[in-house]
Amino acid sequence: MTGAPHLDVAVIGGGVAGLAAAHRVLELAPSAEVRVFEAGPRPGGWLQTERTDEGYVIDRGPDSILTEKPAAMRLAERLGLAAEVVATEPGAHGAYIVHDGRLERVPEGFSVLAPSDPIALARSPLLTVRGRLRAAADLVLPRGRGVSKGHLPPDQSLAAFVRRRFGGEVLDRLAQPLAGGIYGADPERLSLAATMPRFLALEATHRSVTIGLMRRVRAARARAASGARYHLFASFRRGIGALPEAVAAALGERVRLGASVATLAEGRSGYRLGLASGETIAARRVIVAVPAPRAAALVERLDATLAGHLRAIRYGSAAVVTLAYAREAVPHPLDAYGFVVPAIEGRLVLASTWSSVKWPGRAPAGKVLLRVFLGGATRPEVPRLGDAQLLAAARRELRALMGVEAPPGLVRVDRFLDAMPHYHVGHLDRVEAIEDRASAMAGLSLAGNAYRGVGIPDAVASGERAADEVLRDG
Repeated sequence: MTGAPHLDVAVIGGGVAGLAAAHRVLELAPSAEVRVFEAGPRPGGWLQTERTDEGYVIDRGPDSILTEKPAAMRLAERLGLAAEVVATEPGAHGAYIVHDGRLERVPEGFSVLAPSDPIALARSPLLTVRGRLRAAADLVLPRGRGVSKGHLPPDQSLAAFVRRRFGGEVLDRLAQPLAGGIYGADPERLSLAATMPRFLALEATHRSVTIGLMRRVRAARARAASGARYHLFASFRRGIGALPEAVAAALGERVRLGASVATLAEGRSGYRLGLASGETIAARRVIVAVPAPRAAALVERLDATLAGHLRAIRYGSAAVVTLAYAREAVPHPLDAYGFVVPAIEGRLVLASTWSSVKWPGRAPAGKVLLRVFLGGATRPEVPRLGDAQLLAAARRELRALMGVEAPPGLVRVDRFLDAMPHYHVGHLDRVEAIEDRASAMAGLSLAGNAYRGVGIPDAVASGERAADEVLRDG
């Protein structure tokens, strides 16, 4: 782009946050010269969907959008994707959890960290009698120290909160694997305020977390009866990749693929981007929408303190093995959306999602599509194993837990190395420091899932906020 017009906005990173940022710029300033610089061969980052000739729709990364956070669904609507939205299949419900090498149902109404149905929890074989009694104590326990109505306590780990309210068995057998399936991090270090502050708010408002959840469930049922727009989780008929594909299509040639930004420096009237190819790009404003370690390397010359804060955000890894089988080769009834595995079980597998059970149209008739997640905070070496080793581990786990003996008819192996930001205790303070330093640099903003939420809606909202900020800078 040597000799090209001076850009109004340069977006570094073509994941969903960067794409959403560029799209928002054009919504607010249709005549703006904006470009997205993506180092890889495809836009969308980890949001990729493969569609095979045989009729499989394979999400190669995340597979769902939490609709309680509206940014992603609103973007989808503006892109004309509303008719493509699908909800989880109604024929199955809930999930299983591994207990002493067997699949047991997650108790009805258990919400990641806490129960909304204490009777269902009391009947669950996952807990001992002592564990059930300890969990029930939440109903009568006072608020924790420093907690009062309208006042949340200092940040604490997810593990400390669950142990305090419900005891160690609920932590080890339920909360750890369910939260681990979302964040892939050690619950002893995971910040509750940064990941699931609603549980802190429940304690502050209702005293008992269980009672607070019960009231929320009743309110949610009332909203559903009044005609709620979307189910809790959503995707698209053509897979989750339909969202970044639609944004990239709307942006057209403004997205440059294979364009790795190597340096970022101040320019005469804004910033100067140095591409790995040797090309130099001038831009009045820049949105940095890449993982925190990569962002740190880019802003080092602009603000070493900001770079230090960014480097302090830790990342984890995971591997996913996707397998297809004839339905008769899987003896399990497949009456849920998958299973999760507590760390105390000592297995390589973290979880399994039964994609063709969870979503419509993910496999041809008579076939099933299963995803097996391996690695996690306690086994960080696993995602770096070879494909054959990961496949063997996935098949071994499906054989032991679901009785699947047959060889798969389709295999895909994906690795997400240093891809999952871990929100450790103190994360929100660090993010505030990052945002303070970044706001001091006119025309520069940060976006992505490293800051205020790891999900797709969080990334979209982050990109849109970044666009709003840089355009306000004038």
